[in-house]
Amino acid sequence: MWKKIMISVVAIVSVGVGTVYAESSLPTVYHVYIEGDHAGTVENKETVQSYLQERMLKAEHKYKDWDLSFNEEISFEKQKVLSVKDETDEVLQSLDNDLTLAVDVVRVHVNGEPVANLPNEEQAGEVIDSLKKEYVEEEALEKVEHDQVEPPEVGETEVMDVQLSGTVKMEEDQVTPSQVNTVDEAVSRIEEGRTFQSAPSSIQPLNAKLTDTKGPLLDVIVTKKERLEETIGHKVEIKKTDELYKGESKVKQSGEDGKKEFLIERMYRNGKEVKEETLEEERTKEPVKKIILKGTKQAPSKGTGNFSWPAVGGEITSKQGERWGRMHKGIDISGVSDKTIKAADNGKVVEAGFRKSFGNKVVIDHGNGYETIYAHLSSISVKEGQTVKQGGKLGVMGSTGRSTGVHLHFEIHKDGSLKNPLSYVSP
Repeated sequence: MWKKIMISVVAIVSVGVGTVYAESSLPTVYHVYIEGDHAGTVENKETVQSYLQERMLKAEHKYKDWDLSFNEEISFEKQKVLSVKDETDEVLQSLDNDLTLAVDVVRVHVNGEPVANLPNEEQAGEVIDSLKKEYVEEEALEKVEHDQVEPPEVGETEVMDVQLSGTVKMEEDQVTPSQVNTVDEAVSRIEEGRTFQSAPSSIQPLNAKLTDTKGPLLDVIVTKKERLEETIGHKVEIKKTDELYKGESKVKQSGEDGKKEFLIERMYRNGKEVKEETLEEERTKEPVKKIILKGTKQAPSKGTGNFSWPAVGGEITSKQGERWGRMHKGIDISGVSDKTIKAADNGKVVEAGFRKSFGNKVVIDHGNGYETIYAHLSSISVKEGQTVKQGGKLGVMGSTGRSTGVHLHFEIHKDGSLKNPLSYVSP
């Protein structure tokens, strides 16, 4: 009915003076002993046993899931007597005063020093897990403990190992309920460096003192691996060619960046990085060089005499002739999606800049008596003195100067005389 209560019953026949009574006719009493010391005599042994059972049930209700027993040995001695002296109240009072509870515990030792008492092996194991989980997520810890860790993929970090800096051992013993620790208390003691001065037990005094050490008793050492990818920039090579005019360029080969992978191992002690090492380094993709062709061919400064359309498509919105009471010297071109303005023929730029009503203006001398004018550009791409070839970019169509909208004003002159552009070019 209760745990670890040693009951021994010894039968004794009491003999009176001058008379021997038959054993069966004498009343029976029980002498109760606590750790061998006589506590008193009771007529009904079941009363004491019921008291012990009730007290144990109360303790088990208070300390659920603990393995409890009484610390002292209780024994009974049976005796036949002539007269009964019942001392049940005195016996129960002695039991109430002298009987103490004991708990079966698992004591955690760190580096040989006793640290805490846990009520069972499962909670003792939780102490170690709790220390580790302060620095490692539970899922990662389970993978390590079940040997299910896989090397990391690119961009990933994996916990490869979790160790403690010291040794942890478990030992079974008995203590009083007041000396049983929770998991959190045990973790705090380890982190604060607190140990028992002497190991408490059912033999030693159960109020053993604690002593503090410097720093935690255990460090949590975590090893992680991370796989990184690094870009290897591609080089650019410029090759000169006389197949292109000066100022022209062409991409012969598109460049591509390469890639390099690193496997890094890092070690952490209580969450602080203490070591880093590159375990692997591998080029997974070689970079491809970009090749640009740059023209060296001198553009002809003399025109062919055959003019090309100076815009990318578009339509004529105003022709040469009288307009608004004055002479309109050229044609106006607008309605384009690509606003690039192009040289109508080979030649040399003799003017490039802002000119009042013309806005941004470019003038080309074609070296054969012809001269062309391009006006109202939003920006200019050439400089005075620069040789341009037919179709070369001069700038971007705009609405600078005296203009009613985005368009190109285009003129052609021959030996100083104004010519009608529509006699030379068409959309």
